[in-house]
Amino acid sequence: MISVLAALALLVPAPDPQDGPWRQLIDFVPTAEQPDGTSLFLLEADMLPQGSPSRREERPVRYLRVNHGAVVGDQAVTLVTGTTDCDGEIRMQQVQVFDAEGRTLGEATIDEVVHAIPHSAESLISDAVCRGSPYLYNKPVVATRAEATAGAGSSAALSAPADAVRWDVDYDGQDDTVLIALRPHSYRHDVEFVLAKASNRSLNVITANPLPTGPLLERRIRPLERDRYLTACDMNEGADVAPCVARYPLVQRGVEVVTEGQPPILVWLVNGEPHVARLPMAE
Repeated sequence: MISVLAALALLVPAPDPQDGPWRQLIDFVPTAEQPDGTSLFLLEADMLPQGSPSRREERPVRYLRVNHGAVVGDQAVTLVTGTTDCDGEIRMQQVQVFDAEGRTLGEATIDEVVHAIPHSAESLISDAVCRGSPYLYNKPVVATRAEATAGAGSSAALSAPADAVRWDVDYDGQDDTVLIALRPHSYRHDVEFVLAKASNRSLNVITANPLPTGPLLERRIRPLERDRYLTACDMNEGADVAPCVARYPLVQRGVEVVTEGQPPILVWLVNGEPHVARLPMAE
C-alpha cells in the first residue's frame, strides 16, 4: 500500500517554488483621489529568517511589482529575479511581465544594477533579505502569486487617446504639445514634440510605417508617465530594429501610441533625443 501511495505522489506536480508564499512589503490601497500605485511583494523564501544574524553575502531575490489602476500596455504585474550583494545593490537578471489575468506578455534577460536609496522599494527588499528589520515580520503574507496580484490594474482605466495632448514631457513645469500626424505621401505616422521652452520649432519622430496590406490604421496618442516598461523591440524610422531584443528600460515621460488590434508604441525623449519602442501584446 505504501508503494502505491508513493507512486501516486510522484504523479502529483511539485509546487512551483516561486508561487509563494509572498511577503507584502508595500501595500498600496487605491482611492478615488489616488487610484494608481504599486504594491510590492517579496518571495518569503528569500527573506531573512526571523532571529537570524544579518547576511553579508550575495543572496537571491525574487519580487513582484503589482500595478493598480491605469496600466500601460496591460503590464499589470512584473516578476523580477536577481540577486542582492547585501551592501545596497540589487542586480536584476530576469524580468517577466503579466496582465491582470495572469497571461504572460513577455520576458527579458537583463543585467542591471539598481542602488537602494532610503525608503525605496530596493531598500525594503535589501532590508528584508539581508538585515531583517523587526517591523518587516509584521507585514502581511499571502499564500500564492494569484492572491498577491488580485486587484491589479489594466489599460481600461487609461485616458482616451487623442490626436494631440498637452503634457509636460521635459519636467520644466510647462505643458508641452505632442501631436500625431499621418503623412499623406508615405502614409506613415509621425509623433511631433513642440516643447514650451522652444515653441518656435518642433521635433518630428518617425514612429510607425503603414502595414504592407490592408486598410490604413488609425493611430492616436495619450500621455505616458515615467516608469519601467518591458519593451519587445526598439524601433527606428517606423520599423522594428532587427533583431528584436526585449528590454526593461526606465522610460521618461512621453506618449503611448494606441492602435486598435496592434501593440502599443512608446515614444519618449532623453536629453532631447527621441526613443521609440514597441510593447509586447497578449496573443
